[in-house]
Amino acid sequence: MTVETINNLIADEVAKGIEQFKRNYINTKFEKNKLYDYLGEDLIDTFKHHNAIIAGGTVTSLFNNKDINDIDVYFRDEDSLINFLSDVWSSSCWIVSNTNKATQFMYKKKDKEVNVQLIHFKYFNAAEDIFDTFDYTVCMGAYDFTTEEFILHPDFLKHNSQRILKFNSETAFPIVSLLRVQKYEKKGYVISKPEFIRIILTCMNLNINTYEELKDQLGGMYGINYDKLFEDIEDEEFDLQYAIDKIANISLSEDYFVKPAPVEFGGIDDIIDNIIKTPFQYIKKNDENYRIGSTGLLRKTKVITYGEQVDGSDYFNGLKIYKFVKKEDDVYRSFYKNKFIYKIGEEVKASREDYADGKLYFNYKDTIAQSTYKDRNNAVLIEATIDLDGFEYGEDGVITTNKAFITREVPISEWEEWNKPEHEIDDLTKFFD
Repeated sequence: MTVETINNLIADEVAKGIEQFKRNYINTKFEKNKLYDYLGEDLIDTFKHHNAIIAGGTVTSLFNNKDINDIDVYFRDEDSLINFLSDVWSSSCWIVSNTNKATQFMYKKKDKEVNVQLIHFKYFNAAEDIFDTFDYTVCMGAYDFTTEEFILHPDFLKHNSQRILKFNSETAFPIVSLLRVQKYEKKGYVISKPEFIRIILTCMNLNINTYEELKDQLGGMYGINYDKLFEDIEDEEFDLQYAIDKIANISLSEDYFVKPAPVEFGGIDDIIDNIIKTPFQYIKKNDENYRIGSTGLLRKTKVITYGEQVDGSDYFNGLKIYKFVKKEDDVYRSFYKNKFIYKIGEEVKASREDYADGKLYFNYKDTIAQSTYKDRNNAVLIEATIDLDGFEYGEDGVITTNKAFITREVPISEWEEWNKPEHEIDDLTKFFD
């Protein structure tokens, strides 16, 4: 068999695979449109900006053509969640609850309120990683705003159509899974005896050594107020049998029908302080603290409990920043103010009299797509460096300075590559145009 013959056989198999992929491809346009209509444009844009993932009951409701009750949102890292919360924090958003596992808030749209729960007991790089913590395959569906695609467990559609519960013994909170059986049965799902036994055995395998760990595993008990259930004994040596007896008497408590006590906080900084568990670095300028995110971007913060201050000069040393300007007859002019000129190889300064309150606005390499002037006629990208002395402000991928040294014009072929999505697969997308 010749090499050419082998290559032809491989090509045939690849072609068959692509055709099979096309046949199996599920048109999810309806579900996507329904989700986007529920969220609204502002939330959609913010989820995209922070590469969020919606997973769980929301996706189950979409594929069962049921109304959406709430949104569980997962993030790839702590920075993304904190930045998301900072972006949506406004008069249109108010916090419902804030725990070590999640923060729930209501987001007001024109005609309704969107119930959003930000999950932060753990962070996930991919939807499949989230599924590993879920209890049933019928909720193992997700929508990734990075790719704007649904990701479904192989058995998600099958088990939802059959209305059966299949348990994942690796789930994070099996006691809650046991309680959720009743919820699913009310929705028409059924569970076999072997699956039910698997849940019980998984609960038996839990290693609970403190009352705090037990409270984490109980997970809220679907509306039952247990805030004060172990309050009088939580500092004592853990006794599981005593805890069982305490739970048996919970319905006799005068607090049984009282809503769980709300978590008190003074503002967004208190909430962020409760969420942050990862050490981070920050710089200081003009009595303001700027957190250095995992991607290197600056964001103003008041919360520095887990922070380590570093020399701001070191941060700016070697940092490249960018902005789009208008190029006419080899002259680089500001789109904002035509008479303001940038020169390659020279420092430019902005005074309060002649330019935007004395501030020059730049983007990071990863955020040039946010630039206001990116798509203007005659727009070119210039690169610059700044120092701590000139730095004014950093937020949302924008960095402002009162002076900058212009190093070069960036070729369009170069900066277009910077903004190409990592998930872009040219060979496959052509089949679904």
